[in-house]
Amino acid sequence: MKDMTSAIELLDREEIPYNLHSYPTENGPVAAMDVAAYFGYSPDRLFKTLVTSDNKGGYYVFCLPAEKRLDMKRAASIVGAKGLQMLKKEIFEELTGYTHGGCSPFGLRTALPIYVDREAKNWETIYVSGGKVGYLVEVQPIVLENLVNAQFVEFS
Repeated sequence: MKDMTSAIELLDREEIPYNLHSYPTENGPVAAMDVAAYFGYSPDRLFKTLVTSDNKGGYYVFCLPAEKRLDMKRAASIVGAKGLQMLKKEIFEELTGYTHGGCSPFGLRTALPIYVDREAKNWETIYVSGGKVGYLVEVQPIVLENLVNAQFVEFS
């Protein structure tokens, strides 16, 4: 029996096809690269979800392949901000509805602009967080655009 998360509830409610994959959270993989290795997935097919803020109260979500690091200068230029930083843990859960390490681009508590690395379109399906540590959902990349208005951008 799967635990319902906001992400899974949204996918179910909108009748979006997805596959749920779970992995152990106690002594299991933590970093996105480790999760990809655990499943044997290509790390450029598993997308981590990172939440940033600017100094003017703007918040932005970036989804990029597990093996990539978010270039903050490039990300800031994509959103038209002078600079970005990772969202502080104190407001992360309140803003997203998720715990750190289990943030999904689906079902965010607060609607935020979402930017996905264009490389996602190289795959028939990709893996993103299912809304809690230990859950991944496998979806077609176009679902991000259609369901949460994600924009596909070039990060590198």
